[in-house]
Amino acid sequence: MTIEFSRVPVDSALVLRSKEMDLEAGWLGRCFGAASNAPMNIAGVVVLLLVLSGLLVLFVRSAVPAGEYWKIIAPLITLVLGYMFGKSTKEH
Repeated sequence: MTIEFSRVPVDSALVLRSKEMDLEAGWLGRCFGAASNAPMNIAGVVVLLLVLSGLLVLFVRSAVPAGEYWKIIAPLITLVLGYMFGKSTKEH
């Protein structure tokens, strides 16, 4: 059994556009996406990290009691969720 690959030449304009987009985005763009959706992706990561840290404090012994920690992060989570939902309804 032999495997054959297509020998279609790659369009150089497409390659150049891809390189240009990589240079514009930078390393943060690779992580969070284009400038249009990066704020939402960053907000999502922040909410995810806050919730995971809250769950970690619930199950692992720490210097801060779990109830006190949730009193600190709950307003932050709702703030970020308010930003996310407010931004998504504002665009439509």
